[in-house]
Amino acid sequence: MLYKGKRIVFLVFLIFVTFSSVFAKGAIGLSPNEWAKSFERYLYNLGGVKGKFTQVDQLGKVSKGTFWSNGRGSIKFSYAPDSALLIVINNGLISVRERDDGPISKYSIKDSPISDLFSENFNLEKFIINQVIVEGKIGTIELRTKKNSRKNSLYLTGSYPEPKLKQWKLIDSQNNETLVFFSKIQMFNLLDETFFVID
Repeated sequence: MLYKGKRIVFLVFLIFVTFSSVFAKGAIGLSPNEWAKSFERYLYNLGGVKGKFTQVDQLGKVSKGTFWSNGRGSIKFSYAPDSALLIVINNGLISVRERDDGPISKYSIKDSPISDLFSENFNLEKFIINQVIVEGKIGTIELRTKKNSRKNSLYLTGSYPEPKLKQWKLIDSQNNETLVFFSKIQMFNLLDETFFVID
């Protein structure tokens, strides 16, 4: 009887340790850092994609449109018909045209994590991972270029445990915040680089 009692106590202890480990690391055993690395691989292997986006600027203005990426670091944001705004990210620059016949403004983003986001050059180790937070089925990675500054930082949010991009929050060099939600992301044939050039 004494042996049987010890055996039950041992089994209860074993179950407790097992479940404690599971809850500590997530339902499938991914710690926040492990999930962050899987998110990195997801972005690295994403390739050519297109999808929808909803943007909210720091003043609360909401804009919508379609985006494309060629999987080599070039991203194009075409805003809904009520806006002629066009934004292209490639070669370490962000190009902005507000009207069809308007001037094109270019800004350097080489210091921002967004510059190589959808490319094989994207690497978490190139930036300071300020924090990785997993809450329920959502995870967020905060990437900074300088540890004690939020400028030129990026918050990447995706599903957990299987990483899929949901949104990003970009904080630019002027400390302005832009939140972008992504949806209906699907594979797309690779596009020629000329598609990502604003004339």
